Amino acid sequence: MRMPGSATETEYRIALSAILQAHDTLALERLRGARDNLPVAAKKFLVGIHPAQDGEGYFDVTLHLHGPDLYVLNRAIAPYRSLFSVRSIDGSLEPDVPLFSDPYEVGFSVNDKIVDICMDWIEQLWAKFGGAGIPAFVFGAEGYGSVEKKPLLP
Repeated sequence: MRMPGSATETEYRIALSAILQAHDTLALERLRGARDNLPVAAKKFLVGIHPAQDGEGYFDVTLHLHGPDLYVLNRAIAPYRSLFSVRSIDGSLEPDVPLFSDPYEVGFSVNDKIVDICMDWIEQLWAKFGGAGIPAFVFGAEGYGSVEKKPLLP
């Protein structure tokens, strides 16, 4: 869905939040799958929000484990790592998130707003999920968002 350059932060938040909430069930299933396959060596559970650099509105929300041998840790949860991902498939956007043709015409940083909105969504999901038994944080990649990271509480 294309957003006009005149869209406000509030309009963008409402549109994106509704789409994220529609994906709660799948995201919760993946969080549970990751927790059920959590390697003993995992020290932290991280949820990364990764906006695309172009600022149009593409992004991914991905699970990361922290501890010794990151490759082995993250391979153990590989089928569950993607909580949300925006892709262009045969010319259609999946899921149909709000995009901006020219992010420089928008009156706010789209990538900062993506991270802030997704952080709120992850905090709500985490409360439903109940935690993973190890420290957990949500963060915005590349310094995007109004805060660097937030702890996720069980």
